[in-house]
Amino acid sequence: MVAYANGALGAPRFQFHEVDRIIAIGSDRMMAAVKAARHGVLQPYLKAGHVAIGSINSSMQCMMKEICAQCLQKHVDPETGKETVVFSCFNQDQILDEVDFGNLAARLKMNSVSEKLTNAWLTHVLAGLESRKD
Repeated sequence: MVAYANGALGAPRFQFHEVDRIIAIGSDRMMAAVKAARHGVLQPYLKAGHVAIGSINSSMQCMMKEICAQCLQKHVDPETGKETVVFSCFNQDQILDEVDFGNLAARLKMNSVSEKLTNAWLTHVLAGLESRKD
């Protein structure tokens, strides 16, 4: 992004300082890197007061919006330090500077074992179905 902004990749089609909104969609680590870069290496190129949104993919079990609390995500106000908790299933698009990415990474790791067990079980079940076809 820095290479694009400073013209190292050729003449930019637009200037970063003209951008009002940034939307980051990707892994939690990628969005955390965008958050950090906006206040670091990209800051000289970005428009002051722009809004950055991250599409947060936290674990969601109930799919019923605000029922099971598996999707709870901690936010920290960058100015006051006040912590709040939101339901990511209700609104996946969140202000990037408020998202606590350390908390998000920890929440995503909590499901690792159950995801692996589910995958192993499905592999076993599907293999049994395949053997019955013969």
